[in-house]
Amino acid sequence: MFASLKSYGLFGKAIESSLLQINVIHLRDFAINRYGQVDDHPYGGGEGMVLMAEPLKRAIESVTQPSYKILLSPRGFIWNQKMCRSLYEKVQSENFEVTLVCGHYEGVDERVADYVDQSVSIGEYILSGGESAAFILMDSLARLSPGFMGNPDSLVHESYEFEEYIEYPQYTRPSLFDEKAVPEILLSGNHEKIRQWREKMGKSSYNYFRKGAEKIDE
Repeated sequence: MFASLKSYGLFGKAIESSLLQINVIHLRDFAINRYGQVDDHPYGGGEGMVLMAEPLKRAIESVTQPSYKILLSPRGFIWNQKMCRSLYEKVQSENFEVTLVCGHYEGVDERVADYVDQSVSIGEYILSGGESAAFILMDSLARLSPGFMGNPDSLVHESYEFEEYIEYPQYTRPSLFDEKAVPEILLSGNHEKIRQWREKMGKSSYNYFRKGAEKIDE
């Protein structure tokens, strides 16, 4: 899965230019026996398998360079843009790398949390493994690096960069599509009024999409 990043859009370009480096650590290289075992049945019974503490600890400790270690798990803090920027600034100022420990199966032995700096969840839904969650963290962190985005101004007015703010609605040509018109203010040429409209829409969008009722069942 991670090998595909070398040919994935901005990630591929960043890797090719050495702006970004990704090292994959294979858990089975630290298995407890010659059969490559890294998981076992959970104590107390239940369905599925749990990743064992010993191979995970060995894998984590194989990272010898200064690194901020994150366990991807539903038993963690919900990842958001504020956490993302704080981690990026910490990594930059202290010359750290980031190590992402991907959960799998029914999860990981709880004692693994003692060997990481933070447990993080990307949201309140179920995934089959932590690899796709790792992609999300990597993407959100990498795009903050100077040179990753083609246009650095793209980072200025973004969703979640401000308190209770989702980026305003965007429109492009044609001005009338399927009997739906672009808001007249955007065609006015009055940049101050456009700025005010966008700020207002950004805040109202947050209130609607993040504080509103669940919409799927309606």
